[in-house]
Amino acid sequence: MAKKVFTFSDLTRLIGEDYAWRRKELKLIKDQVESPSPNSPMQNAALRFAVPILYAHWEGFVKKSCELYLEFVSNKYLKHNQLKPQFIALSLTKKLGRLEIKNIEEKTKTVDFLLKEINKNSNIPTKNIIQTKSNLRYNVFEEIIFVLDLDISKFSMYQSLIDDLVDSRNNIAHGDYLRVQYSAYESMHLDIQLLMELLKNELENAAITETFRQQIASA
Repeated sequence: MAKKVFTFSDLTRLIGEDYAWRRKELKLIKDQVESPSPNSPMQNAALRFAVPILYAHWEGFVKKSCELYLEFVSNKYLKHNQLKPQFIALSLTKKLGRLEIKNIEEKTKTVDFLLKEINKNSNIPTKNIIQTKSNLRYNVFEEIIFVLDLDISKFSMYQSLIDDLVDSRNNIAHGDYLRVQYSAYESMHLDIQLLMELLKNELENAAITETFRQQIASA
């Protein structure tokens, strides 16, 4: 049975569980990399298989944690006028897709439609919304962060890391020989865990402060 995310406690528990098992497995992989003699053929091979696994956990955590957050917001069933524009757009995507906007008459009908929908309860879809596109480059990650209305500036310092990890994983997965230095892997391993923790914290902070809600301007 699928786990439902209705409360903040549900969200933090499920994100925490997903984060914990990934961190534990990554530690086991790192131990395997450290076990062979430095620069030995065995360590070189271990470093090569460690990189795709590191990427897999990063992509998997982004998809899982962001889907959990989106489900948390969706299950609030807030009115459209209580939500930020991104979530309104998600809620009305199917209905908006059926509209044709070619002339002033159609534009007027669209505005009328939006005005009528604004006070209705939202119905935010959660399936197939968070798309990592199997190559979670920074620009793809940026799109996900935008959809959830998070602050991308918090992650900007990791842009090169995210893109370098995708490139390294692709080279190895496609059968190319890529010599991975232990120092480079160790740094990447540490930074990806910091990045995962940052994403976890940002999602939890957004949930507890309800940043998904539309801010009502004071008179």
